[in-house]
Amino acid sequence: MVSFSDLGIEPALVNALRTQGILEPFEVQRESIPDGMLGKDVCCRAPTGSGKTLAFGLPLLSRTREAEPRRPTSL
Repeated sequence: MVSFSDLGIEPALVNALRTQGILEPFEVQRESIPDGMLGKDVCCRAPTGSGKTLAFGLPLLSRTREAEPRRPTSL
């Protein structure tokens, strides 16, 4: 069993997922998150409810640096 931590997702995000009852990645997430974490383009097709949004969004959030005081960042 592969976990979100195994895929390189930040611990804070893993904890947030856990509080929402999301404990392990779906297939589309297991297949695409590693490439997303490397900054590669990700293109996938899967049914509604299969986890595509998190497959795209989690690497994006993990790669975003925390803003420093008085130096805001944006996506």
